[in-house]
Amino acid sequence: MKLNIKANAESMNHTLPLVKLSVLRPFATELHERGIDPEPVFESVGLTEGAIFEADLSVHVMVIHQFVENAAKSAEDPFFGARVGSKLDVQGWAILEDAEARASTVGDFLSIFIARSNEIASSVTEHLNIVGQTAVFGETRSFAPQILPAQNDAFMVALGLAVLRRALRNRLDPSKVTVTVSDPKVLPSEFDLMHPMRGNRMGFCIHFPSSWLSLKLNPASSSLATEEISSSAADGFVQSFRQMLRAHIEQIDLSASKCAALASMSQHKLKRRLAENGTNITNEISFVRQQYAREVLVTTSRSISDIATVLGFTDAANFARAFRRANGMTPTAFRKLQEVEDGEKN
Repeated sequence: MKLNIKANAESMNHTLPLVKLSVLRPFATELHERGIDPEPVFESVGLTEGAIFEADLSVHVMVIHQFVENAAKSAEDPFFGARVGSKLDVQGWAILEDAEARASTVGDFLSIFIARSNEIASSVTEHLNIVGQTAVFGETRSFAPQILPAQNDAFMVALGLAVLRRALRNRLDPSKVTVTVSDPKVLPSEFDLMHPMRGNRMGFCIHFPSSWLSLKLNPASSSLATEEISSSAADGFVQSFRQMLRAHIEQIDLSASKCAALASMSQHKLKRRLAENGTNITNEISFVRQQYAREVLVTTSRSISDIATVLGFTDAANFARAFRRANGMTPTAFRKLQEVEDGEKN
């Protein structure tokens, strides 16, 4: 059986390849959370940060591509686009919110996203092709970009994989996935087992088993961020790795190389073992940090600022944003809620 789903190109504006400025919101948020002022990055492409909150404003897609490339340089992070895509929250994105509200399976989500994608951009056509046991989700650009859209491709691939991870959790087998982007070098190491391939500038694609399209999405969270493996689902290795991280979580310099050294194995082996369980070093550090933060908020009276400093955040505001994204509420609200619940128990 062969099935092909594409965006409705008839409703697109073909005079210029335009994109809604609102797509830059998560990139600006990520810069803020890293303690980086995004305003100079906006100025580098002739914009202001305030423009991204104007729902109807659109710009030429090259402005978007250049902004994302400049943001990665400002953050000094070659994997910036992928990092943002992997933890994107649906809130504030009408199309993603609609797919979240209406979809019950991976296939539903991708189909709804594709059907409405022309509302965001007239520069690309999203598609979902199903040929037998293989499904391909991707996009095709309507023009050849003047610069290599590496970070943009990485962002979209990471977003697509986040949807798959949300359904598969620790069952996702990266060896059954193939990703094609304009520059595989901008994909972090957790993509190594997904056979990253170099394509052209005309779009990205993700190949995966078509049977995954029928898997149900987890309705427990509005976030498309990569699902951490729950304590009950994590295997012995992941549990042991988390225990090791917990003992060192107050060390700000928990880099991949240091984590590998603490685990007494090479970075490659550590990344492979975690990838086999649908997770990676960055996700596990984030998981344990949030676990630690919740524990300290409940069992001590330490200030939010102190907890933020201990966990390596640049300030309390960045910590609060990260905590809210992971737990659905601010640290202060979480502490108050626990106090109320403890009072009711007593």
